[in-house]
Amino acid sequence: MGLILKKTDKLLFKLLQLALDTTGKLQGLEEAPSEEDWKAIYKLAKRQSVLGIVFNAVKKLPEDFRPTRALLLRWSMDAEGTAGMNALLNQEAARLTQIFDGAGRKNAVLKGPANARLYPDPLGRQCGDIDIWVEGGRKGVTELLYKLNLLNAETDDHAYSRHHIHLPKNKDGVTVEVHFKPASGIPFRNGALQKFLNEEIRKATLVPEGFYSPSIKFALVMQLAHLQQHFYSGGLGFRQYTDYLMLLRHSTEGDRNAAVGVMKNLSMMRACGAVMWVLQEVLGLERELMLCAPDRKRGERLLKLALAGGNFGQHKEVPKPKNVFVRWFKDRLQALSWLTFDPVNAVFKELKYWRATISLIPKRIKRRRIAL
Repeated sequence: MGLILKKTDKLLFKLLQLALDTTGKLQGLEEAPSEEDWKAIYKLAKRQSVLGIVFNAVKKLPEDFRPTRALLLRWSMDAEGTAGMNALLNQEAARLTQIFDGAGRKNAVLKGPANARLYPDPLGRQCGDIDIWVEGGRKGVTELLYKLNLLNAETDDHAYSRHHIHLPKNKDGVTVEVHFKPASGIPFRNGALQKFLNEEIRKATLVPEGFYSPSIKFALVMQLAHLQQHFYSGGLGFRQYTDYLMLLRHSTEGDRNAAVGVMKNLSMMRACGAVMWVLQEVLGLERELMLCAPDRKRGERLLKLALAGGNFGQHKEVPKPKNVFVRWFKDRLQALSWLTFDPVNAVFKELKYWRATISLIPKRIKRRRIAL
């Protein structure tokens, strides 16, 4: 079945475009949404983690076009909460930057606050956690975190992943991931991706917010790899797409050309074309800022995924099967369904899955468990 957009989907698209417009050329909505429309728009914006962004568009509308007073008040409180949390994230990112600078380690904030500062309203982007890269590799970064008392060797050993270490949540509720790799990677040619990112991230510059931000060229490549990984594994919402729009609107032609050169070498252009179509359809991306021609067929799949699942696929309404074998079979079918979207990366991703699965057989036998 093809992509079918609801009235409220289209209204949300227009509001996002209005919120992110800095030219003053957009005129807003053609007619006032009904009370029910506004309730549906609010619900959809919440699912997509873009409430704060859309509220900036609401404030631009004539009073007789806005939601009811009750919903407007609720939305205003949401936006205030987002602004306050963004301020806390900026404060914590600056504090950690000073700590790592003092230890003589290069560091940079990868997404989150580094993306938010590019928005027309930097405090309007709904925030998650802080992802901060620190040089030194896994062993070196781990030892540094213990030395700086940012980790406790007795209580925080559970906090590792393949590319970052979770710090305990601070008193303000801010979550931090300290990365010893700049990105989780891609299925195909991941070594070449990591080599590029490791070299480029060292060019990060100190920004007025008090932390180091990577170059736009770095961010365009790294964040497309991040998008690619998530729409294979669970889905993406509009917040990740608005981030990418902001990167493109702050890029130079040189940034874009350099990023495309890297992406072609890493077989990322199918994903790139799909993302360009979503950005054009949903957010009104200008043709001259596109990294490549928009791919409607692949882009429609990504947009359907975003509308169905919301932010990182967290709002999917299809329940997971309770039976582990049925769930495994459905997961494998889902993985294979990406073959038509991007055969190279889909095949390499599945090969990595089977390599990891086979390597865990002895552990499963030892624990007498199928699921670990």
